[in-house]
Amino acid sequence: MAERLAEKIERLLTLSQQVNEERLDLRRQAQLLTQENRELRHLIEHSHARIEELAAQLRRLEDQAADIERED
Repeated sequence: MAERLAEKIERLLTLSQQVNEERLDLRRQAQLLTQENRELRHLIEHSHARIEELAAQLRRLEDQAADIERED
């Protein structure tokens, strides 16, 4: 009976270690995903700002073109 109990304890210790390793792996993955998410947010914000700049530039060019047409 003591051997069976020792085997069960050993199995539980092994499973506990495996679960802990999986937890650590998941934590690392979560950290990597968090960093990737930050980088993507920065890229999106930069892209959005650039799009707004280009849209403003396009509006200025359209206004200039309209002014030139009115002068003609």
